[in-house]
Amino acid sequence: MLVKLLTKLTVAATILSFCGIAALAQQGQQKKSPWKDRAEYDMYNAMAKEPAAAKKVQLLDSYLKKYPESKFKLQVYLMYAQAYQKLAQPDKMYEAAQKILALDPKNVQGLYFITSLTISMAKTDPSHLSNGDKAAKALLAQVAAMKKPAQMSDANWKKQKDSLIELAQKTIGWVAMTRKNNAAAERAFRAVLKINPNNGQVSYWLGTVILAQRDASKQAQAMYHFARAASYTGPGAMTPQGRQKVDAYVRKIYSTYHGSEEGLDAIYARAKSNPFPPAGFKIKSKEQLAAEADEKMRQEHPMLYMWLNVRKQLEAPNGKEYFNSSVKNTAMPQLRGYIISQSPARRPDTLVLGIQDRNTREVTLKLDEAFRYPARRGTVLRFTCVPQRFTQSPFNLGFDCEQSKVKGWPPPPSRKKTR
Repeated sequence: MLVKLLTKLTVAATILSFCGIAALAQQGQQKKSPWKDRAEYDMYNAMAKEPAAAKKVQLLDSYLKKYPESKFKLQVYLMYAQAYQKLAQPDKMYEAAQKILALDPKNVQGLYFITSLTISMAKTDPSHLSNGDKAAKALLAQVAAMKKPAQMSDANWKKQKDSLIELAQKTIGWVAMTRKNNAAAERAFRAVLKINPNNGQVSYWLGTVILAQRDASKQAQAMYHFARAASYTGPGAMTPQGRQKVDAYVRKIYSTYHGSEEGLDAIYARAKSNPFPPAGFKIKSKEQLAAEADEKMRQEHPMLYMWLNVRKQLEAPNGKEYFNSSVKNTAMPQLRGYIISQSPARRPDTLVLGIQDRNTREVTLKLDEAFRYPARRGTVLRFTCVPQRFTQSPFNLGFDCEQSKVKGWPPPPSRKKTR
């Protein structure tokens, strides 16, 4: 990939071409020749024209050995770098690029080589990271100062400049991410995606550095960028295997954060065609969802809401202490319950109710006066009574009640007339 990338890109305004080298050679005819002798001139032209990379390296070695003080060292190291590029020897290419920059710190091709190799070589020692960051930032500065060649169209010029800016920002972001400077990495990766939105790897890196900042307000953005990396399949996408791994990761962290995968498909659908989330994009956490559900119940079912909070505290390890200190002998607000059982069968004075549903036994009402006839199972009653007894297992809260404070008992059954 590196060889293909370096071969494809040409910065005509700043890189010496062989035409430029030929022009230098013509100076040999002038009074102040840059060549030490004719042999140097012939040797230089031979290695410049040599198409075989391995042979070119041999010629370059021989040239520098014979002419160590050559005035064309910059061009020689450029040829070294290009030859090592063809030979797929990144370490040697990196070394040649360093020598280029030692001679000319603003040389765009040297800066480009170091910037490219920083990520592709993936060396994370302080020296390589420092060199890569410095080269990438210098490359940005050189791009900003470039002037469009007269023979190049505006569209091609923009494309060339954008390619260099994208590479520089990508390297700056990668170095910052490696150094755990996540905020700086985020800025750089965003800049990359604004130039080239179709880069699945950078989308994944962007999600990684946002998540690493541990800012709760930005967690949704991190998950969006992971979803982008997992779902985007066009040019610049991650490999199928890479997308599959990211997809599994997204589903795991989304479910952990949100409580389920609900809503994730809609995020995937948008992320597949949009590198950035919409303004105000949010994903509700399971805590937020629970709080909203809690508030909705409080508003719509205040009696049940109150009961569930009381029951939660009664079921806690210190529930008996809570009952004795805060519940026993204290009149409670009106509650609603469903009759599950009643005794005695004909004239009940003891009622077992479920507050949450018709099957879960939760409270027992002991009446001061029995009802004269039974009610159907599931009958809904409202009562305002005083708790007196409590057991945690099985859970039961016992109330002493005045019959008059139990509302909803059905009317007596009608008697059929007999002839």
